[in-house]
Amino acid sequence: MTKRRFQRPTRRPRDQDGIVVLIALIAMLALGYAGMALMRSVDASTAVTGNVGLSQGATLATDAAVEHAIAALFERRLIADPTSDDESQSYYASRQTLEDTRGVPFALQKLSNYGAAARVIDGGAGNSVRYVIERMCTAAGPATHDTCILIPAVDTAIPGTVTNPEPEPVPLFRQTIRVDGAAGTTLYAQAWLADAAGRRRLSWRVLAE
Repeated sequence: MTKRRFQRPTRRPRDQDGIVVLIALIAMLALGYAGMALMRSVDASTAVTGNVGLSQGATLATDAAVEHAIAALFERRLIADPTSDDESQSYYASRQTLEDTRGVPFALQKLSNYGAAARVIDGGAGNSVRYVIERMCTAAGPATHDTCILIPAVDTAIPGTVTNPEPEPVPLFRQTIRVDGAAGTTLYAQAWLADAAGRRRLSWRVLAE
């Protein structure tokens, strides 16, 4: 008897070509999704970097507002009478009502609330700076212990500032600053000021959104 030989069926070249095309399509689809994800990641990184840069520029613009306030209050005396309001210098002799939870006065919460005659500073790089200076008192008039927050006029930590008799304490001022910049950037900051020897700018902070 003769033995029959059994051969395994072999795939035709056309079948192999079809599988190769299918694998190539899947690979192209995967590469397409990967490319889209990479583009989104780059766009997000660029946007974040741009926002950080705009925020830093807005923060730097607040320095100009603080220097304006120090000059108006203590150096050039543009605010002639600190016991009464002066809207042209964005100054109020008492703490204003209707501030929000961050302590931002009503006049700075919206641009439409800001006085037409109030100060607007060019902060550079497309930044417009507005501010409100408030004397930390409950009412206008002379600053007293009953109506105002008063601090020592000299800093005893600085050598040579101790005097006898000790000068009268001075009122504390709060300056709230709003910076409006490019791409709709808005930043708020506050500075605490006083006419104290060696330390007119007491502290400064950016307000969280």
